[in-house]
Order: sequence, then structure tokens, then C-alpha cells
Amino acid sequence: MLSKIEKLVACVCVSIMAVLVFVNVIARYVFGNSLAVSDEMSTYLFVLMSFMGTAVARRKAHLGLSIVTDHVSPRARLIISMVMYAISALFCLLIVIFGIQMVISQYQMGQETATMQWPEWIYGSFVPIGAAFAMMAFLQTMVQMYKEFKAEEDK
Repeated sequence: MLSKIEKLVACVCVSIMAVLVFVNVIARYVFGNSLAVSDEMSTYLFVLMSFMGTAVARRKAHLGLSIVTDHVSPRARLIISMVMYAISALFCLLIVIFGIQMVISQYQMGQETATMQWPEWIYGSFVPIGAAFAMMAFLQTMVQMYKEFKAEEDK
């Protein structure tokens, strides 16, 4: 269920960004002016999409340097992988914590975006929300890896 939400959010972000950039290019060539809204929204959507991409890629689909793990026992490979995913989850947790502090600060100060004059905390919330998705993805991967290792070990 969580992976479907991650994929949906990433897909929606990319789709909206593509439309915004396309409309911006058309506006620039047809009307001679670009849409500042397009740049602003695309930038913020890119932040959210980046975190969602991290969450989706957690299924070992991302590139990794396996020169060490290819030459160790399965137990050592599990330990190395679990430590790396734990560090990644901890990093995401820190982003969530500091992201929430940033959003609270933006809300209290009444900051607005430069172009659309929308409350900055709306877009700022993409940081802790996206990091929370990535953190959950890393934790899920750790659980799955452990289950797979135990199942293989019990054979």
C-alpha cells in the first residue's frame, strides 16, 4: 500500500512538472513571457519527487557498490546492509525533525513564496513528508531483508 502511494505521488509530481514546463515553454515562445509560477511550482515539486524517488528506489533498484558485500558471508552481508539502511533511516529521521522545525518557523513567521505569495510552509512541508516516506521505505527494506535472510537460513 505504501509503495503504491509513493509511486502515485512521484508520478503526479513528474506529470505536473512536465505540464508546467511545457506550458512555460509555449508561453515563452507565443507570448514572449515565461510563467514564474511554473518555475516556482516545478522547484517545489522536484523536492517532493526526489524524496519519493528515494522511497521507490529502496527496493534495491538503486545503484550500489557491492565490491565488499560480494566477498563476505551472507550474515556479514546482512549486517552491512542493515547498518547502511539504518544510517539512511536515521538521516531521514533527522530531515523529518529539522524539516518540521523549518515548517513551524515558516508558519510562525508568515513567510510567503516569492511569486505566488502562497504560504511557504505548504511547500516546506514537502521536506518532512517526503523524508518520512523515505525513512519508512528504508525501515521496510530492513525488515524484508531480515525476513528473507531468516527464511534462507532456515532452509
